[in-house]
Amino acid sequence: MATLRNLVINLHRLDGATNIAAALRHHARDTTRPLQLLKIT
Repeated sequence: MATLRNLVINLHRLDGATNIAAALRHHARDTTRPLQLLKIT
């Protein structure tokens, strides 16, 4: 679980997020946003 969390945090950092907690909340609200971050959709 820690590995997955670190992966997500690093993805947000690569995307340019400065506030990781806010980025996690933002992406948790909509199920399509994490897919957009990974450029799947």
